[in-house]
Amino acid sequence: MKQVITRQLILYALILGCCDTDVLAQRCQGHNWMSFLDDTVFLSTLSIPGAHDAATGDGFVLNVGLGRTQELSLDEQWDSGVRAFDLRPALCDTILHIYHGSLRTKTSFSEAIDVILSKLSANPSEFAIVLIRHESESENEVEEKNWSRFMGTYIHSLGNHAVAFHPYLTLGEVRGKILFLTRSPYYGTDKGALVTGWCHSADVTTQAQITSYASSEVATLQMQDYYAPTSKEKQLQKKQGVFLMFKRAQAAEEGVWTMNFLSGYASTWMGTGLFATTSGYKRNAAWLHPLVLDFITTSSSSNGYGIVFMDFVGTDEVPGALFHWASFNTQGKKLLDAIIETNF
Repeated sequence: MKQVITRQLILYALILGCCDTDVLAQRCQGHNWMSFLDDTVFLSTLSIPGAHDAATGDGFVLNVGLGRTQELSLDEQWDSGVRAFDLRPALCDTILHIYHGSLRTKTSFSEAIDVILSKLSANPSEFAIVLIRHESESENEVEEKNWSRFMGTYIHSLGNHAVAFHPYLTLGEVRGKILFLTRSPYYGTDKGALVTGWCHSADVTTQAQITSYASSEVATLQMQDYYAPTSKEKQLQKKQGVFLMFKRAQAAEEGVWTMNFLSGYASTWMGTGLFATTSGYKRNAAWLHPLVLDFITTSSSSNGYGIVFMDFVGTDEVPGALFHWASFNTQGKKLLDAIIETNF
């Protein structure tokens, strides 16, 4: 069933007589929406929907009602239109496995990349961003020490499937490939780039940087990742940060990159603040996503919003979690479609 935003766009197209309604419908399917964009478009100017802690949608080895931020699998996320994946591997002996904190998902890093490569093979007009964070809580001293080497060796093994970063990458340069951006340094390859200056403050930053492993070229990264809006005051700060970063993305020059995290948890386990409940992530999405959807669909700017990481992406309603039996209206599919459409 077509989403409300899709019906509105088709109606506008019929009124204006300026667009093929079949093309609009195809774009909203999500499989190959980048095929409708020109090769010369700078990646930094696009609106790219992303999944925060993407692999949690495939489930955990032990499900304890904590840490799950996605309802869809990686495969389903791609099919819905997601093109940026937040993946957090740790080293388990000699295997890079994806975690959320100390919680082990059912997916290894290589399995996740295989899913993305399979999708790119079937849809060569597209590309993917993989944002890496070393999730070291579960590692012993040897594993923690070896992580950077194992990660660099793995990415190097992908050859031309991985992108050498520079600030002014165009879509034509990356179609069919993966751009790795890592918050934790790796070595042994010239592919990808290192992100430094990461900020979790309620105050957004324009001081982070992306440094190429291939050329040492540096791009400015403006970003927001305030992940614990656990009170009314903090929720207001989160909303203000998200909207300010959208406005800065719209005003940014070419070559300036933007990451904006809608993700976060609005409640914690037994009020301790030590663990983020799945219910807390759902509460945040159900509160924030409708506000963002309204902002995007009423904005008159023609510029992109950058890379937008979401919880429960691609799902408008998710079931209740531990101690919360009612479903959450997260608007994750409507918002995903709206983000994609801003590129057109």
